[in-house]
Amino acid sequence: MNIFVVIQQMLVLLVMIMVGFFAYRGNWIDDHSYGKLSKIVINILNPCILINGVLGKNNTLNGQMVMHNLILVVVYFTILVLLSLPIVKILRFQKKHENVYRLMFIFSNVGFMGIPVITSIYGQESIILIAFYTLGYNALLYSYGILLASSANGDAEYNTHTSGALKEPDHHPAEKKAGFWRQLINPGIVACVVAIVIFAAGIQLPDSVCTFFGYMGNSVVPFSMMLIGASLAQGGKREFFIDVKFYLFAAIKLLVVPIVMALLLRVIPGVSQWEAITKGVFLLMLAMPVGSIVVMMAKEYGADEIESTKGSIISTLLAVITIPVVAAFLPF
Repeated sequence: MNIFVVIQQMLVLLVMIMVGFFAYRGNWIDDHSYGKLSKIVINILNPCILINGVLGKNNTLNGQMVMHNLILVVVYFTILVLLSLPIVKILRFQKKHENVYRLMFIFSNVGFMGIPVITSIYGQESIILIAFYTLGYNALLYSYGILLASSANGDAEYNTHTSGALKEPDHHPAEKKAGFWRQLINPGIVACVVAIVIFAAGIQLPDSVCTFFGYMGNSVVPFSMMLIGASLAQGGKREFFIDVKFYLFAAIKLLVVPIVMALLLRVIPGVSQWEAITKGVFLLMLAMPVGSIVVMMAKEYGADEIESTKGSIISTLLAVITIPVVAAFLPF
């Protein structure tokens, strides 16, 4: 596969995004149905594609490739967490926005955007690799992510200023612990674990089961892209698009980090010989835009929802252009 194939794939996804955009503007999708469809994609279709990726296929991945992938998963989250603080300091965001931007830097759109983009480039074989990123993502999101979101305001006065957004209730410690585990154990996590078990154990399921997960999983790409389009159609304020500092932030997140890592992977002894697919999935994950989950986290825990919404909308639009640029550095 070459860069022109990647561009063609991105154009197909862009058209799907446009379909969702105009469907929302034409009132075929409203705010209520958008929320319901999002839940279907997150809780049903995404889990199905994760399981479908390891069913009834002659998977060429071996133990060494999985180990390389696990190492890159750890590197992925380590890089994002460690770089998030100096980047927001260098760009001098307002104090009350620092943790919001750290959230946006760390938690990318690995679901709605990541799965469709990566599978369209590397095929269903990449699903098992993505599953490990999803596991790490959710574990970090519902621990460190909550910590960042809940401390994003700095004081109670700012909480009341964020359009009624509520900070995490001061529950009993046991209730907080139970709530954490309820959020961590979700359909996406369960599907990741099931997919890994099926892959590791070489379990063969009946053709009818494989067909079911195939039909359900294959619907993820158009549904996800259309929902991204609908999200963009919900719109942002005009001033969203004139924040020069955010474009610098987006350039670092969407271009500089993945390209620098692509160059490093070529020269690090040993790693340069690793499989193209494991390195490609790693680099594409780094190139994903801000995840919509950041907006939900900001709303839930009293951070600046407007700022996170701006980040999600603009970075998603930019990603349509930046992902093909990053793809030029992928190891095919």
